[in-house]
Amino acid sequence: MSDSNRPIEREADLADYFAAGAKPRARWGIGLEYERFGVRADDLSPVPYDGPRSVRGLLESLAAGPGWNSDREGDLLLGARHGATRLTLEPGCQLEMSGGVHTDLDAAQRELFFYLDAVETASAPLGLLWMGVGMQPFTALDALPWFPKKRYGVMRDYLPRHGTRGLTMMKQTACIQVNLDYSNEADAMDKMRAAMGLTPMVTALFANSPLTGGAPNGFLSARAWAWRDTDNDRCGLLPFVFRDKAGFGDYLDYALDVPLFFVVRDGRYLSGNGKTFRDWIHGRLAGAPPTLDDFETHLTTLFPEVRLKHYIELRGADSGDPRAVMALGALWKGLLYDPAARASAWGLVQSWSFDERNALLDAVCRDGPAAPLPSRGARSGGPKKAGDLFEAILAAARRGLEAQGTPHEARWLEPLQRRVASGPGCPALDLLDRVRARGADPRDLAAALSRNTLRTAA
Repeated sequence: MSDSNRPIEREADLADYFAAGAKPRARWGIGLEYERFGVRADDLSPVPYDGPRSVRGLLESLAAGPGWNSDREGDLLLGARHGATRLTLEPGCQLEMSGGVHTDLDAAQRELFFYLDAVETASAPLGLLWMGVGMQPFTALDALPWFPKKRYGVMRDYLPRHGTRGLTMMKQTACIQVNLDYSNEADAMDKMRAAMGLTPMVTALFANSPLTGGAPNGFLSARAWAWRDTDNDRCGLLPFVFRDKAGFGDYLDYALDVPLFFVVRDGRYLSGNGKTFRDWIHGRLAGAPPTLDDFETHLTTLFPEVRLKHYIELRGADSGDPRAVMALGALWKGLLYDPAARASAWGLVQSWSFDERNALLDAVCRDGPAAPLPSRGARSGGPKKAGDLFEAILAAARRGLEAQGTPHEARWLEPLQRRVASGPGCPALDLLDRVRARGADPRDLAAALSRNTLRTAA
């Protein structure tokens, strides 16, 4: 019996799960994930899953190329892959690149450019554009397509009973994600603590979802706002991360007590009936005991701002152009992979209470860099708004990259540095300025949002 099929008969069977993900410093890597919305260039209608000009057509075209393979769920085409680079679909047919693990940002940039070029080449005959933005800017929620993956069908039914914005999150939002490694329990929790503490500022810096249905929606990060009431059992900030001596056991307890989305057996997605994974281990769910594979599937249904698996997932940024993807990678690599940079950045946010952190995250959804900082620990004449911390955070990231021996990677921080120098601002403000000043022909806007900025990157 393989480890993945090994039954879990008691909680202690999972005690070492997260420790097994630890890697020595020499083996640390970085992975990038990038979601975008597809539209048909002629009428800006959303790209459906099936049909002559569809996501399925794009994936079939890619999968037919040399070095590519397809991923399927029965007869359903789920995605395409080329080596470690995987293309998958989110519930509203958003296209996601899930990248491989790279030792440096130069290698990650080459993969990203390969992905962009491959998708652009396959999309051109179909007349498709792929927009890097946090909220679908043109199409109402009900008019967006559904990707008919079994997992998403369960989520579609479950989430509206546990929050008011779950369907918005599923179909109408897109993000950038960075994945990093850890060396041991203390290192993992220190990184998670710093990352969760800094997440509101990162959300503000990368805010890029101010439009819905072609008009301002009242938020700078409507994507982050959607997550704030998707399902409070499995989303948001985690209070235990900020406690002294937090450890893997705390995250395991959290995971065990989040209600199950589903139980997968023989390709069928069965209801979790309101039970938790802990209930399942203790026999309070009909059927066979869970396996390690079941636990790993369950971990993918948890959506905190910083998620722990056998690596750390940093999830707090709106989608943007390709330079933003590289900038986010450089920011988190610089901050979290150097202990001094991490300590410096954590020092900017460590004094706040958990309630204050949540209030700040709520505020940056609407106000971005202008969101007021908690007053606790504030010095007279010190920072008052989220944007006031951007310069210090970027300086810490730059020092961190230098300490890692990769000062050249700091070039990817330059777009963020320019925002600090001119505002500070965020992409959402630029997008709103464009709409208000130019009237923004939607086709011009779609073309701008789908531009491959790596072609002109320094």
